[in-house]
Amino acid sequence: MDATVTGDSNHEIDMPSLCRPIVESSPMPMAAVEGAGHIVRYLNPAFCRLTGKTGEELIGNPFSDAVPAGDECLPVLDRLYQTGQPEIHIGQDDSGPHGFYWSYAMWPVLAADGRVVGSMIQVTEATSFHRQAAGMNQALLIGSVRQHELTEQAEALNDLLHRANEDLKQFAFAASHDLQEPLRMITNYSQLLIKGHRGQLDAEAQICVDFITNGAKQMRNLLANLLTFTEAGADSWGSNEFIDLNAIFEKVKQTLKLAIEESGAVVTSDDLPTVHGHDARFVQLFQNLIGNAIKYRGTQAPRIHVSVEDRDGEWRFAVADNGIGIEPEYHLKIFGVFQRLHGSAIPGTGIGLAICQRVVERYGGRIWVESKLGQGTTFYFTLPGSAGNK
Repeated sequence: MDATVTGDSNHEIDMPSLCRPIVESSPMPMAAVEGAGHIVRYLNPAFCRLTGKTGEELIGNPFSDAVPAGDECLPVLDRLYQTGQPEIHIGQDDSGPHGFYWSYAMWPVLAADGRVVGSMIQVTEATSFHRQAAGMNQALLIGSVRQHELTEQAEALNDLLHRANEDLKQFAFAASHDLQEPLRMITNYSQLLIKGHRGQLDAEAQICVDFITNGAKQMRNLLANLLTFTEAGADSWGSNEFIDLNAIFEKVKQTLKLAIEESGAVVTSDDLPTVHGHDARFVQLFQNLIGNAIKYRGTQAPRIHVSVEDRDGEWRFAVADNGIGIEPEYHLKIFGVFQRLHGSAIPGTGIGLAICQRVVERYGGRIWVESKLGQGTTFYFTLPGSAGNK
């Protein structure tokens, strides 16, 4: 029985040649499954002996074909694929006259970029262990009293976090209204001073007034971005509307039209899908990523392309440019609030990428960057797919 992975380049899981002899000879039943559908890509001989099925019967089919009917291990595999965390599951086979139990130890298989592409599964007969566990129920009942205490503590902590979140919302309201008003007054009176005393201010006074005006404008932009960042983490803006990302892309290009023309940028995209969400959030996402690509350009005119591919029912987007690039040690730091790599040399508030991360994670995706200094930058992010979306 040949129970090896085919080695097809379309598969992201393969059994390294150094590991194969160890796994093949292991007395522990083991399997490798790929993708959100948990397609079997490898079974060792011990697994086939345990289940009484051959590799030819199972490889290329869902893992559900390899487990007893009614076993609930598949939801556990779904959770592992979503969270990337190892799982242990006890399943029962009720086909015989006595209860027979299986223990599944599951751990994720990761791609080079950190994506979960599948899982390895080790199966053990666990009937005797399960019967021993049944005798421990009394001890668990005693422990439940302590669990109740911990639950009360968790509820108190959750209440504290809720109040802290409400305080943050109140701050956002103040930033968008109460703090904006004095800044508008500073800006307006600075402009009145310039107009009313045109030609009467000496060079030093003119420079001071310009600093006041520019500082007030920068502070207003900063407060506006802080408000956007706060709203991006709120629970109230989720939506089930269908959003055509092609329309979002064109809207962003129109908003950035002046910057595109001044820089000579060429901004293109694949045919983008339709997703669930709120259009304003996706405008923020694409506008920050494309705007940054224009802002952090090199000596050549910016060339920016937005591509997308469907990976096991999940959309994976890439926003690639030919700009100045980012050193690897900053790849995680740039998503923090107020993180700026170039100081005041390039204008900005240092909040844009933090907003992008909040938007993507709010919709159940993740975002990361791949870049080298002087070799351009590609921002990747994922969004859940949806049946019927193009």
